[in-house]
Amino acid sequence: MDNVTNPTQLPAVIDDARKQFELACRSAEGLQTINNFGAAFQAVTVVNLLRQALTDQVMDAVFMPLMNTKVGFLTDHTGKPRGSKPALPPYSRAVVRDAIIDAVSYGLLPTGNQFNIIAERMYPTKEGYTALLRRLGCKYFIEVSYDQSKTEGFAEIPCKITYQYGGERNSFSIVATVKKDSYSSPDQLRGKAERRAKKALFEYITGCDFGDADEESSKPVDVVAEEIATSANKGRTIGAKPAQAQTAQPQQPAAKAATAQPQQPATQAQAQAQSAEELPELDF
Repeated sequence: MDNVTNPTQLPAVIDDARKQFELACRSAEGLQTINNFGAAFQAVTVVNLLRQALTDQVMDAVFMPLMNTKVGFLTDHTGKPRGSKPALPPYSRAVVRDAIIDAVSYGLLPTGNQFNIIAERMYPTKEGYTALLRRLGCKYFIEVSYDQSKTEGFAEIPCKITYQYGGERNSFSIVATVKKDSYSSPDQLRGKAERRAKKALFEYITGCDFGDADEESSKPVDVVAEEIATSANKGRTIGAKPAQAQTAQPQQPAAKAATAQPQQPATQAQAQAQSAEELPELDF
């Protein structure tokens, strides 16, 4: 029988795998260091260690039971129906193994809901970005407002991010667009907005974008740069305003300006709704 270990040998196998896994996690700590030109060579070591450690036996005994639990990690394949949608079978060990390798390589752990698996891909959660920012040594404070959208299907929540990193102190603002439905509570929406804010801060500091959980998440959205002045660095950080401010044409007659683009707000709202998070029951 292939890939079957004697039960009496399993504890020793797991202990060896644990040591390899811990070594891989320690080796991965330097991968997110900014301007680390040797990271590719270190990444090979991390991936190889994880491939060796995450055998089928170890996956079945240790990591597969963590799937779809808050102590472990959540997915969109729970094996249970979601409303009118049919049940999706839980992910295979191959998919989970690849997701764990990606997560550990980025500095995340398969515990504490630091990542979710959506459409067979790994995405950091709010807890995950909290861990990544802590590892960077970034200090920050996020002010999360409330939904200001008038359109059904998505929420627009302003967030102000004040941070200190590498001797730089500054702040910038974003408008987090997240999907909502009739079951979404204000706390759930604000939690998703907080994740968006932490994601934006991590991307600003590192230049790393791990994407969002849908195919439209990488679609560019035109925004206007906004400088926010601070006493520390005289406003070098860039925030974002809605793109409508850039398209305003005060020189046109009022009647003409009012009819210039009558469908633009609805179109932009639909695009933003498509790019918002899916699966509201996840903490993604």
